[in-house]
Amino acid sequence: MRRTRKSFLTFVMTIAAGACFQLGGCNVLGMARSAIDSINPCGTILACDPRAYQFLRSGIDGPGVRPNIDPFCTFAPFCDNGTDPIFGGLAAGGTTP
Repeated sequence: MRRTRKSFLTFVMTIAAGACFQLGGCNVLGMARSAIDSINPCGTILACDPRAYQFLRSGIDGPGVRPNIDPFCTFAPFCDNGTDPIFGGLAAGGTTP
């Protein structure tokens, strides 16, 4: 019985360590902050446009190419929806595809 419990505990610790390495560390506050930052409240909690909220949180503060955020347009909100499917058309006020 003791051997089975020890092997089960070893298995659980291995899974927990693997999960920590997968998530980038076992910092509980860092994991909680990343989970909170990934929530988009628009459409579920607030009555706002989810794409506009994502654009505000993206860090785009002026013209320029940022392929890691938006590879389609140099100044995202001023492109149309056909050019930029991520943030296009936000400056015009319309979000129709």
